[in-house]
Amino acid sequence: MKRSVRLVVAAGVLQAALAGVYFWVEGAKTELGRAPPERVEGLMRPLSLRAHDGTRRELRAVGRATLVHFWATWCPPCRTELPGLLAIPEKYPIDVVAIALDRDWSEVERFWGGHPPATVFLGNTREAEAAFGVRALPVTYLIEPGRRLRLRFDGARNWGDPALLKAWAPGSAAD
Repeated sequence: MKRSVRLVVAAGVLQAALAGVYFWVEGAKTELGRAPPERVEGLMRPLSLRAHDGTRRELRAVGRATLVHFWATWCPPCRTELPGLLAIPEKYPIDVVAIALDRDWSEVERFWGGHPPATVFLGNTREAEAAFGVRALPVTYLIEPGRRLRLRFDGARNWGDPALLKAWAPGSAAD
């Protein structure tokens, strides 16, 4: 194959891949906090995660309400909402587990300045899709004690907005 033909083919493949990522991210976007959470039912399926120290962890049971958040460093709305999301346990009796669906820890480490919080794990895209039905990012699930799925939040949220949290958070006025 001529070099020019290979370059054209490579450029086409790259363009198609970038378009796919763009439409995946765009499909997940909502105006912050505009779309109401969706009620979901069922039990959370176990999910294998990798901690920053390299150990494998199983996300199985939760002892109190837990937000399980799927994100990636290449997803702009994910990066925007993550700090507010990780601050929730400071104000409410809710745990947060943030699962990065990046290929490896290098980008996640770079995003966190080399020191990701202990509540950030690396997950596998296929396993996340199988266990939670993750198809677009960001997406967050509220899991109640006993592994019961309660709510699904599609798209980015302003997790620092007290009105959003008061609508569903344990320990808030609505609980």
